[in-house]
Amino acid sequence: MSVTISQEHPNLDGSLIAQETKHLIKEQPSIKSYFALPKFLYAVQKFNLGTIVEWLVSSSTNEEPMEFRRVFWAFSPSIKGFVHCRPMINIDGTHLYGKYKGTMMIAMGVDGNNQILPLAFAIKENKAYDSWNWFLSYIKIHVVKEREGICLVSDRHLGILKAVNQHGSPWYYLHHFNNNFYEKFRNSELKGLAYRVRGQNQIRKLNPQARQWLESHPLDRWTLAHDGVGRYGFLTSNLLEIFNSVLKGARFLPITANVEFTFYRLVHYFEVRRHLGNSSRANGDTYTPHVLVKQVALMSKASTHSLRSFNREKGIFELINQIGRNVQVVNLEQKTCTYGKWKVFKYICYHVLSACATFSLNSWQYIDKCYSIIKYRDTWVSQFSPLPHETYWPQSLFKELLPNLELLQNKKGRSSSTRLLNGMDIKEGRKVNLL
Repeated sequence: MSVTISQEHPNLDGSLIAQETKHLIKEQPSIKSYFALPKFLYAVQKFNLGTIVEWLVSSSTNEEPMEFRRVFWAFSPSIKGFVHCRPMINIDGTHLYGKYKGTMMIAMGVDGNNQILPLAFAIKENKAYDSWNWFLSYIKIHVVKEREGICLVSDRHLGILKAVNQHGSPWYYLHHFNNNFYEKFRNSELKGLAYRVRGQNQIRKLNPQARQWLESHPLDRWTLAHDGVGRYGFLTSNLLEIFNSVLKGARFLPITANVEFTFYRLVHYFEVRRHLGNSSRANGDTYTPHVLVKQVALMSKASTHSLRSFNREKGIFELINQIGRNVQVVNLEQKTCTYGKWKVFKYICYHVLSACATFSLNSWQYIDKCYSIIKYRDTWVSQFSPLPHETYWPQSLFKELLPNLELLQNKKGRSSSTRLLNGMDIKEGRKVNLL
């Protein structure tokens, strides 16, 4: 656990803060929660070695009491699991609605079964643009480490864009381009066409200004066909927004209960998915259920193609659709298909399946290893250690951590709940396989 002490607030007087807040502690669980947060996170680190916590606090002196500014945390199993996930991170922020305002920043990975892996969290002030640079720096140091070629997917938040471009990016940045396109032109049909380069002519007919706007931006920012960075078919941060919906109820909790929620939610994810990985491996499965379903669905389309061989040794074929007479070229040696989806999603399309079936080739050898059961199992193999009663917790670095008075809500809203929500309280997105 490391602490950065800021003295940028000359009006901050530690004794005055103590006088103003201590008499309210018995009446306000939200203030008690700030007192409890350092001890809880220190206990998580103590019993789950490798967990990272970074603090930014403020004080008029280098002595107590400290006033909260920001906190970053990343659990050890998530850090270990990311090594086996796709080279992509989704980042976003969600507002907190308890007694004290703030924003929770979230970073997510995606495993080979198309499930989210929460990687890191932070709680920070609402209006601090430099906080995104602060958050991304710790993600790079503690989560990404020496891994290269990471694609960063986010919305169009100016603070994120500034943080990525300020000192040169260690990863490829992709913002939530198509949603921004929709906000500008407010047409769902145009948005759907924008995902496909072949839809450009139709876009021109519907709205010439929209076509001109799209063409003013690089193709790799808004089309899968020109993906040169390996984002595995993701153009948006929709998976992360699903997790935001999971957090919806927790956003009204006091700060420590909010952080506890992320801990126990991750405990649940790892417990369920570790079992799935181990059982699938024991059953002899080679690839994840996600890619198995995709391949089975593509088998029926593969049978509708005829094949013309150009070089069997190198695996060069023409595949002709019997219905539309459309021709695609497959090169197994170079692992390419002119259809484009093999390159985008990293698992084979029905043209490659058809070629492999015709010549009795093992089609599974052409699927990216990130979809393998071994990678999936290794993503979730780590486990959390339970926390004993707080009597056995170590002392934290702070004697007292007080809330940031600038974040106090000015108006009455929904009262903060002190109960930690569980799986029965939260309905997860049905369209995304989170569990």
